Amino acid sequence: MWPLFDLEKQYVKNPHIKRQEVQELHQWLREQPHIPQLLEHEVLLFFHACEYQLEYCKQVIDKHYTFRSHTEDFFGNMDMESPKLMLAQNTIAITPLQNLTPEGYGILMGKLVDTEPSKYIFADGLKLIFTIQDMWLQSHDLIPGFVIIIDTSGTTFSHMASVSLMQLKKLVYYLQETIPSRLIGIHFVNATPIMEKIMNLVNIFLKKELRKFIFVHSSLDSLYKHVPRHILPQEYGGDDLPITELAVFFVENTYKNFHKHRLDIMEYNQSRRVNEKLRPKKESKGFFGIW
Repeated sequence: MWPLFDLEKQYVKNPHIKRQEVQELHQWLREQPHIPQLLEHEVLLFFHACEYQLEYCKQVIDKHYTFRSHTEDFFGNMDMESPKLMLAQNTIAITPLQNLTPEGYGILMGKLVDTEPSKYIFADGLKLIFTIQDMWLQSHDLIPGFVIIIDTSGTTFSHMASVSLMQLKKLVYYLQETIPSRLIGIHFVNATPIMEKIMNLVNIFLKKELRKFIFVHSSLDSLYKHVPRHILPQEYGGDDLPITELAVFFVENTYKNFHKHRLDIMEYNQSRRVNEKLRPKKESKGFFGIW
């Protein structure tokens, strides 16, 4: 398993979180026949993300692992040494920034480093993002939320050939209903003409309350109103390393690269699946008509 955050430290730093409540939730989850066995770290992350609302948290956890189980295009074949995911790692730079915002938010940033459309596969890029998200959240101290910044420079209509409407719908569902952290905002910088088309599609599925968290920036000045300039990579006017160097540092140094944890990642994703045969019948509501 990759490095995990210190549980005791989280409860000391966040005395408003009652460990007994987390453990009671953990025990309840163990008693649900269809839900996979989770670490207390995972339960704590969800409890924190759901602002300590017990019943709501139960629903989110069930939705999250149900989603993982029924979206093979996003969570199937997570072998980081497979040709497809090796290609994705060479096509997209995805990295958490090294510094938090003044509010304590983490920032996950991504951009194309190879703009050849034939090399870009939307679902494979998401596999990298979800893997980095899991590893980063589970190894760092609790944060009040996180921000996503996507540099769309180099993106063309040809890149969207790998994106289906159903995949967009599923991604929006994940962000709105099942994400194991508090999403503070999604920012698109260096916006290209294709962004208007994408947002028109995405808005079909977005709840009104989430729309206010999505920003499309035609200039970096408007981004600085949300994220302090100095914590951004150099090419965005900040003091941090260039994003491509940050991505290499994150993968190779923070986690001794994906490949050391290749089997951990595969085993983790395989074990975080619901068993529909054991799900109480009255709870089975289906998911996008897939099952």
